[in-house]
Amino acid sequence: MRLMDALILRVRSLFHGSRVERELDDELRFHVEEHVRELVEKGMPPADARTAALRAFGGVERIKESVRDTWHVRLLRDLAQDLRYAARSLRHAPTFTVVAALTIALGVGATAAIFSVVDGVLLKPLNYPDSHRIVQVLTHWTKTGHNGSNLAGGDLVEVRDQAGVFEAFSTFYGDETAVRVGNWSALVGVWTVNTSFFQVFGVQPVAGRWFRPDDVHKAAVTSLGFATERFGSPSAALGRILVVDATAYQIVGVMPARFHFPQIAEIWLPGTHQPGNMNHSGHNYPVVARLRPGVSQATADAAMATVSRRLAQSFPDSNKEKTIIAMPLQEFLVGPTRGTLYLLLGAVALLFLIACANVANLLLARATVRAREMALRTALGADRWRIVRQLVVESLMLAAIGGGVGLVVAYSGTPSLVRLAPLDLPRLDEIAVDRTVLAFAVIVSIVASLVFGLVPAWQASKVDLRERLVEGGSHGSIGAASHRLRTCLAVGEVALAVVLAVGGGLLFRSFVALSTTDLGFRTSNIMMVKANAPTASGIPAARLTVARYERLFPAIASIPGVESVSATVGWPMGRYLSNGSFAVEGRHVFAPGQDLPYANFRLASPGYFTTMGIPLKRGRDFTERDGYDDPFVVIVSEALVREVFPNEDPLGHRIQCGYDSSNFMTVIGVVGDIREHAGTPPVGELFMPLAQHPMPATQSAFVVRSAIAPQALTETLRERIRQADPEVATKFTALSAMVADSVSAPRFRTWLVGTFAGLALLLAVAGVYGLLTYLTAQRTAELGVRMALGAGRGRVIGLVVSRAAVIAVAGLTIGVILAMASTRLMRSMMFGVTALDPVTYAGVLVAVLLVTLAAAAVPAWRASRIDPVRVLRDQ
Repeated sequence: MRLMDALILRVRSLFHGSRVERELDDELRFHVEEHVRELVEKGMPPADARTAALRAFGGVERIKESVRDTWHVRLLRDLAQDLRYAARSLRHAPTFTVVAALTIALGVGATAAIFSVVDGVLLKPLNYPDSHRIVQVLTHWTKTGHNGSNLAGGDLVEVRDQAGVFEAFSTFYGDETAVRVGNWSALVGVWTVNTSFFQVFGVQPVAGRWFRPDDVHKAAVTSLGFATERFGSPSAALGRILVVDATAYQIVGVMPARFHFPQIAEIWLPGTHQPGNMNHSGHNYPVVARLRPGVSQATADAAMATVSRRLAQSFPDSNKEKTIIAMPLQEFLVGPTRGTLYLLLGAVALLFLIACANVANLLLARATVRAREMALRTALGADRWRIVRQLVVESLMLAAIGGGVGLVVAYSGTPSLVRLAPLDLPRLDEIAVDRTVLAFAVIVSIVASLVFGLVPAWQASKVDLRERLVEGGSHGSIGAASHRLRTCLAVGEVALAVVLAVGGGLLFRSFVALSTTDLGFRTSNIMMVKANAPTASGIPAARLTVARYERLFPAIASIPGVESVSATVGWPMGRYLSNGSFAVEGRHVFAPGQDLPYANFRLASPGYFTTMGIPLKRGRDFTERDGYDDPFVVIVSEALVREVFPNEDPLGHRIQCGYDSSNFMTVIGVVGDIREHAGTPPVGELFMPLAQHPMPATQSAFVVRSAIAPQALTETLRERIRQADPEVATKFTALSAMVADSVSAPRFRTWLVGTFAGLALLLAVAGVYGLLTYLTAQRTAELGVRMALGAGRGRVIGLVVSRAAVIAVAGLTIGVILAMASTRLMRSMMFGVTALDPVTYAGVLVAVLLVTLAAAAVPAWRASRIDPVRVLRDQ
């Protein structure tokens, strides 16, 4: 028994320091000496007796090892006991357990769902071998800091041949193009690439092979989806023929489902290795490359800087204000979305903290009920650590329950997030609740249990035995410190809810401003019909295609409900918008070092402005007399007039631009300003006749204005175009849908942050309600005495409501300060409002005050119903 006592002392020493350690050593020494004495009394020499005693006890080290084994066993036994007790305790408080677990589930589930998006888009490496070696080669403009430009042809050749850091290097360009397989024809994403394109990504085909140098203009590689849909299987697609722009290609390879670069590509065609335009000012070539093995990003940056300096010295007019950079492909793809996703992660983190504070308040309230229980446990020998450990185990079990439900929330909520996400959000198909998200949810649950469990457990372990045991009831107080802590938690919940509410309010007002901005053109009842007919390359073929499309106009216009029809290249919200410098005759010249005005370049057929609802302010529209062989003309926007022709008539002036011709164009009209996107200001526009600037067939679209919803005309339009020209492939999109897609990212973050803000306010209200209910119960005796001494019900209600007002004002003050500091980070996401928008702050202040006071209504009403006679009798 003495030895067992020594072992117990060893366990206690882990928690009580060196004093008990010394007691243990004394106990062990005592047992060894006792055994030595017994052996000496039996006639054994002292030296032999000591050796035998140590051998009998197995040596001091073995004794200590057995003590350690005992500690592990004892700890496991105690933990098992704690788990059983925690399960029984939570089972006996079902309302508390359900409310707390659901609150944790809300916080963990929402956090895990948002993290799954952040992880899938931002954190996971790209799904290519050695993806860190894949870069996008871009032009960086040193004057503006803009990184997104493609390479000019001359710059591309210099970088490809002289940088010395690339293992594979490829351009890629394309769009949805008419593809025919037998009698089937449709618009399909077709991209022309170099023969080394697939080497950049290192992804092996599931059937066939990559391109070879001799495959130019002969071979094609398709996606797995295209091969399966059209031919039944990847192997069946090999050797089959498809026709793109009147050229036949043989399928030589099929890429796996996980390969989708660029995002809409389904067919890849090999192009020539040399760019068609070798100047240094036309940035027309997107480039992707793979770094050589062992080449770091820093080495690549240094090589790009060397090439850029050489280009600037050789071509100062075009290259003095730009450098070439090699940006990691993952950064290029996900960089624009990083701000939105981190904003959402920060917002859900605030919601998670509010949920933790709410559960902490629940635990503190429950500690009041369990105060006498804690006192009894202490009186029976449990020390403070033992009580804290028991309560922390309960918190961990509660977190495990809530975390499990939270994972279910994350699993069901993540697909909904993907459906709500903007279509241009990269890597959407890689978002999933996987092992990484599962591990994150487990960590978040453990952190949650520590955040909301430790402080209440520590507070509950502060027991005054005499005070607790002499109380006749079971409810006892847990002290003024606990009251202050619960109040602070409620204030913190309100403050964090204010931060979220202000952020959500600013984003909402910004989104409303975006959605109601006058774009300068009509968006309702407009159908954009992207059309593509097989055609050869070159200006003569493009002229024939334009004439071919114009012959379709009567067939489209004859459809009942169609009001007008025209054609365009570079339509708002769409692709193929070109821009560049222009010169006004007599004022500017295209020469090195000249500071020239800048504008967008668009093409339109006669009737385009009427169809789009763009007002013609002065002059005339295009007509059939503005053909390819007629004098070139142009229509300008009011923004360009304000910049280039202030206080004078622009009509009759002649303009030259580098779009596709150096011919001078006479200004024949002025139209109203348009916005390319809702969040961008109007800029100068040059509208040129489509007939005078025929473009490739892939870049044209019909604009159809109708008196009814355009979706109702889709099938009729498709059939009428097919009857008039069966070779023309079409794709239909309502302009209103294109406008909605252009603000999908602001809508996505506004909806989510607004939802989080609403949930945060509900949790904050629940926290305030719980606190006031608790305080009212604690003050029952005081309020009964007050009422017995003449205080009316209105006075009692005022006492409770005033407490709620104090919490609301304190939370609002702290929350507004935090919001003013944090919302400055959202400036780039706001349009039409400032980070200190007074309307938003005033609305949040009123809303928080109202909901906080509403939370006090029930406790105040209960307080006013107290029976003073019964209270005095109980006392």
